[in-house]
Amino acid sequence: MSSSVETGTLQPRDDRTLIIQSGIERSDTIDLLRQARPDSTEVVDDVYEAVARVGLGTSEDRIRTVMVPLTIPEYSPNRIVQAFRRVDGRLRLVLLAPTGRTEACTAALRSGFDAVLEIPSSISAIESILNGQPQPPAPTQPPTMPVAEVVPPQPDPEPEPLEPTQTRPPAIDDAELGDIDLVESLLVKDGRLRETALRMMRTHLGTDDVHLVLPEDAWNPDGRSEAEVRREDRSHGTLVSGTIGMEDLERWADWLSRWLELEWTLTDLAHQTETDELTGAGNRRGFERVLGESIEAARQEREFLTLMVFDIDNFKTYNDKFGHEAGDEVLRETVELLRATIRRGDQVFRIGGDEFVVIFTDNEGPRGEDSSPPDSVEQIAHRFQAQVCDLRFPKLGVDAPGSLSISAGLATFPWDGHDATTLLRHADQLALDSKRAGKNLITFGPGARRARKNM
Repeated sequence: MSSSVETGTLQPRDDRTLIIQSGIERSDTIDLLRQARPDSTEVVDDVYEAVARVGLGTSEDRIRTVMVPLTIPEYSPNRIVQAFRRVDGRLRLVLLAPTGRTEACTAALRSGFDAVLEIPSSISAIESILNGQPQPPAPTQPPTMPVAEVVPPQPDPEPEPLEPTQTRPPAIDDAELGDIDLVESLLVKDGRLRETALRMMRTHLGTDDVHLVLPEDAWNPDGRSEAEVRREDRSHGTLVSGTIGMEDLERWADWLSRWLELEWTLTDLAHQTETDELTGAGNRRGFERVLGESIEAARQEREFLTLMVFDIDNFKTYNDKFGHEAGDEVLRETVELLRATIRRGDQVFRIGGDEFVVIFTDNEGPRGEDSSPPDSVEQIAHRFQAQVCDLRFPKLGVDAPGSLSISAGLATFPWDGHDATTLLRHADQLALDSKRAGKNLITFGPGARRARKNM
């Protein structure tokens, strides 16, 4: 549950080393690592922090090596390798293992670890590891077979006997959940973070009587204990239980709030990276992702998908004559009008200065028994074209009314393009045809005309 991080001075170099200190009984190992790389060594408390730190690295400032102690509570070689490789396939993973744990070290190398470093260690051994020279552990007994004999793959070793003071966790799947599962949920964005976290809580507390009530849900406490899941000024809900004491409930609420806040932050960052700051429309990055996913879905469901590419006619003259502030207003108002025109499942993106794309994917029928079918793509495109001409822009002065127009092209998958690249290229060419033909026009590709007949 700890998330504190001890950091050194990070250097913009490609040889940073990350050490997970949880589980390392010998602090002299960390001291030796820091001596070997004083300017590029970073220490974190657990696997979760390590995976997150690797994921935040850039091509100019990335972590090259992560050292994972064999003795961390959540140690599982296969799952640890999978979690790190998903974030950075070039990463070197080094196992820190106490002397004598030969079988565990062999299993780690078989699972995908790049090297093993025995602890306690030495500066020379650490330097060899950091320089890319693997140091497998020396066997504690002479080998029982010829050196040349090939050892066939073996299953992971049986878990070692528990110490007398330990108790074996219950033999259920939830008992194996840990931070790695929460990190995996964040990485793949499967929406199961809350569910996984609640399962972990219930297993640790030994009861199913703990529930998360979301902020928007109405509920009656009915005398049960409650602890708000809050980070600073943001509430993620309330933990409720009729059997867990307040001290435990508040402690788990604080733990859960950190995970849910991280999920919210990552989601918000992902949204920002795919949003055009000026207009609020999606940007090029978002467009490429959504288009690829939408075409794949259309291919699997045997449905069609239409792109409308358009730009604002003579937009450069607005910037030159009235200034960039007025030009920005034109772009913002155009997006607002488009959002009010398209259907619920359609999306708009700004992919250039004054170039926009709409992905029409809403193929649903009427919303209810008495409602009419959604407008067709053709109806939407022509209505938007007409309404653009009526926009009023105070910053443009008296000459603005009726002066704005668009040139657009519509192409439809699968007839006008078999993938994202060909479909966008075709729609872009059709928009260029509209501009060359006199502007303020919409040109439909053969596939788009065919799709109109099917609506």
